[in-house]
Amino acid sequence: MFGIGGIELLVIVVVALIVFGPKELPKAMRSAGAMMRTINRVSGEFRSQFDQALREAERELEIEETRKSMEAAIRDTPTPKSIKEPKEPAQAGASASGGTDAMQGNTQDTNVKES
Repeated sequence: MFGIGGIELLVIVVVALIVFGPKELPKAMRSAGAMMRTINRVSGEFRSQFDQALREAERELEIEETRKSMEAAIRDTPTPKSIKEPKEPAQAGASASGGTDAMQGNTQDTNVKES
C-alpha cells in the first residue's frame, strides 16, 4: 500500500512500541486505523466529486458541439426564396359551388343523349 517492506514495518512497530509503550500501543493503533479510514473516506468523496465534475464538463462540451453542428446544419440548409401561393384562390370555391348546383338539380350531363 505505501511501498513498505517487511523489515521497514518491523522497525516502525518497534519504534511505536518504544514511544507509546505496551499499554498505549493498542489505543494508538486504533486511533491510527480510524484516521486511515477517515482519510480513505475523504479521498473517495473527493475523487467522486472530481469525477462528477469531469463528467458534467464533458457533457457540457458534447452539448456545445451538438449545438454548433445543428447551427451549421441550419445555416447550410437552403431555404426557398419565397413560398408559392395559389394563383387563383377562387378555383377552390368554384369546385365547391359545382357540388351545390348538383344538389339543386342544375346539373348538365353531356353524356346523356336527348331524344
